[in-house]
Amino acid sequence: MSSDAGMASRALAKAIAGWRWLPIVVRAIVVGLLILQIGGAVPGVLLVACLKLTPAIPWFLPATALWLWCFWRYASGRGGPAATARIRQTALRGRSLSGRIWFWSLLAGAPAMMSVMGLIFVTSKFGNLPAKAFAPPFEISIFPWWTILSIFVAIAATAGVVEEAAFRGYMLSAIERRHGWSVGIPIVGLVFYVAHLSHAYATLAFLPFFLVYSAFHGLMVYLTRSILPSVVLHAIADFIVVPMQFGVLPGPGDSKFVTHGGLSLVFAIASLPALWRLATVAREEASRDRPDAER
Repeated sequence: MSSDAGMASRALAKAIAGWRWLPIVVRAIVVGLLILQIGGAVPGVLLVACLKLTPAIPWFLPATALWLWCFWRYASGRGGPAATARIRQTALRGRSLSGRIWFWSLLAGAPAMMSVMGLIFVTSKFGNLPAKAFAPPFEISIFPWWTILSIFVAIAATAGVVEEAAFRGYMLSAIERRHGWSVGIPIVGLVFYVAHLSHAYATLAFLPFFLVYSAFHGLMVYLTRSILPSVVLHAIADFIVVPMQFGVLPGPGDSKFVTHGGLSLVFAIASLPALWRLATVAREEASRDRPDAER
């Protein structure tokens, strides 16, 4: 038995050494994608099971909320093993923010997010997309309205929590610490695009959208040192856009203001003063907190 334990210990040591031999970018991508799959799999199973078994009783929504709560607690360093708690907490970047940072993050982030999401309609207009690029994954009109609303809430909340934890949390944190923000943000943006290739619309024409989307959230994390504003903004954006994909909310149609980039330009400009103020407030709070930490 002691021989078996020794062999297992040596095998584990070799596996750890092999893992540490890999470049930090590769390790960050693997960990981030693993978190994405684990975090998103459970809500997906809950949703499918509920719609098949009890579509009029959307129990998947509270079940998804409970799962996301557990997911967030563990990803932020709660639970065992204690040896990895600090690593998980640092990697997630889920630190709490002051009221001032929250205010300016949302004031700047809302129009900036509108600008970025407007690129979806620009790309749809001028990109060479498949005929069914935005076809809904399943028919939703057969369900009662409260189930439909619950579906959109669950999808949006899962996307906001899990994707930001995986990409702008664990993945970006590891790459940024070794190679800096200017390297980490575009790499994460490229992986973010690749992770969405299962969607019919995610052709090469949509690569710029995903890079800009990731750059925006990377900027928010850089300014606030937290993924929390991005979690909220990501979830709200999906709660608006996903119902459009399912045909529940109307899209912009042929509005040239939207499809020719006018909306994106206007909201990008509108976000600049608040982004500047956010950067200023974040620097003030960082400089104030630094002496406290040193004491």
